Amino acid sequence: MQVLEDIYEEIKEKTDFTAFDKFEDLIKKTITKAVISGDDNPKIFSVSLKFQQLLEGLVYFANSKGKEKAMDVGAQTLLIITDAMQFDLDENEAFLLYHLNKMGKFRKRESDLLSELKKLWQQYPEYEMEEREFSRSLKNLMRAKFINYRKGNILLNTSFVVRYRI
Repeated sequence: MQVLEDIYEEIKEKTDFTAFDKFEDLIKKTITKAVISGDDNPKIFSVSLKFQQLLEGLVYFANSKGKEKAMDVGAQTLLIITDAMQFDLDENEAFLLYHLNKMGKFRKRESDLLSELKKLWQQYPEYEMEEREFSRSLKNLMRAKFINYRKGNILLNTSFVVRYRI
């Protein structure tokens, strides 16, 4: 259980929201111990990440800092959470994931997403990527299980299990 407490503590130290108790509730609801039947290996700790629920909850907290800062705050908070869970994401990938959540639960073509992001990058130039870097980021997010990416179609992964060797 110490793994979860460490994750919660790191997120708590790095975030700053006025309704922090509600934010903490969101984190504890979406990042929990995974119960996997038949898994009796004491050296592996499994954590369930309800990713879609986390992103949907983040929208409320990001918007609390002002509409003009919401995308930036949401992406930075997502980066803090993924860092605490020991994922290797950069700011651009966190921004991309946060934007994907705002697009709904439907599959999105890579070319359509890129054209939408190009418009958004005019407002947030610090997150801009080249096309090759964008494609590479999508593949990295797929390998990390944040998205399902097949035949040019992208869909957020709603939840998945992260395993830690302790």
